[in-house]
Amino acid sequence: MAAAAKPKNKIKNRRTGFSIKRFLFTVFMLMAVLTALLFLINKYFFKITNILIITDDKYSYEEVLKASGIKEGQELLGLDVKKIKENIKDSLTYAESVNISRIPPFTVRIEVKSEKGFFGIMLGGDYYIISRNFRVVDKIKVVGNIPAGIEFTPPDGIITIETDEIKKCYMGDKIEFKDADIYDFFKDITELADENMDMVAAINSIDIKNKFKVYMNYGDRLLLRLGVFENISSKILNSFEIINSLPDYAKGIIDMTNEKTASFRYEENVLKLYKNEKNK
Repeated sequence: MAAAAKPKNKIKNRRTGFSIKRFLFTVFMLMAVLTALLFLINKYFFKITNILIITDDKYSYEEVLKASGIKEGQELLGLDVKKIKENIKDSLTYAESVNISRIPPFTVRIEVKSEKGFFGIMLGGDYYIISRNFRVVDKIKVVGNIPAGIEFTPPDGIITIETDEIKKCYMGDKIEFKDADIYDFFKDITELADENMDMVAAINSIDIKNKFKVYMNYGDRLLLRLGVFENISSKILNSFEIINSLPDYAKGIIDMTNEKTASFRYEENVLKLYKNEKNK
């Protein structure tokens, strides 16, 4: 009696199953070999021998290196970049941004940018420098360090803000104001600077002690009467148009208290007038 023939579809299924198993085994072996190869390369070849650090004047090479915790001889591919960033930001108070790159076969690159001063506030006998993020990034002792009869000059590029609304001001912390509107004022000025840096850089000081009588000293040659606190950024922007229409040597008063109209009057002794108006 002849044996029954095996169905062709069963044979085909067995062959297909065998092929899939062989394929999966091959893929597994390739992954295992690749993993082992990467491990050996990382362990014996990709060792850190060059640590490139790019930073500004706030922190030195050694300070950034110590904060990072990176050592020569570490495995390059095994670096925990996220953890290193956290270490640097925790150790270096004023580190605003940290970028880390691994450059095979042996280099790691660290770039640290610190918060820069933008505003300045005189408080007691000290001049505090504030960043765009409202952090106090520096302090200059004025009383006792500046000879009698000599007026203190803030660092270049710092806009002095005169206000009585200071609640808290400590090095490394964010400044706190009694009036929350002051934060919006800061933001308005920084946003103006993004589009009009040259113009904003010429502002010496802004007096906002009285929210209904805001004054600005522009380059020690122009006094801007900005009136009430509201819409301050649009008023400043409009004043820039007037300033650009004046000759560079012009001194005087720009009156922006009326948002619909603006006027300019020549005045030689602007600084004296500025002090007199603030003391009214």
